[in-house]
Order: sequence, then C-alpha cells, then structure tokens
Amino acid sequence: MSTQDSTLVRPRESSAKDDDELVHVFCTPCKRRAMHHAKRPVPFCGKTMPNRPLRDDDGHLPVCVVCVDLARSAPCPRCGMRAQL
Repeated sequence: MSTQDSTLVRPRESSAKDDDELVHVFCTPCKRRAMHHAKRPVPFCGKTMPNRPLRDDDGHLPVCVVCVDLARSAPCPRCGMRAQL
C-alpha cells in the first residue's frame, strides 16, 4: 500500500456559511479526481461540502478532529491510499 499527502482546505468566503466552521482533511488523489470530474470532494469525515470553491488552509479555523483521526488511523475508504499528515 502506498503513502500520500493529505490536503487541508478551507471553504472560500461567500454568502453560504459552513455549519461547523472547520477545516477538513481530504485524500489528495480523491480530491483531484472529484475536481477533474466537477464534483465536490468528500473529506475523511464524510461531510457533504458546500457547492463552492475550496482553498488552502490559512490557519484561522480549527482542523476537523474526526478527519485527522480517520486519516491517521486507516487508509482512505474510497481509494485505499494511506495518508501522511
């Protein structure tokens, strides 16, 4: 099984507001695949992301602990790649 980096992203500021105000961790290959097919990526915690662009983490919001725990404990449930945080 190979190892890969996970991506921390934040939703861009817009009129729609996130319910949890957290930064979520995504499996990088799954995120790229979703973006390539114009679909919303799914973070490790499984939350449905808002339909708007995502950007890199800038350090102002807390990281989703569920995403981090799942990324550290098991491979991605969709592609089987192991995350490196």
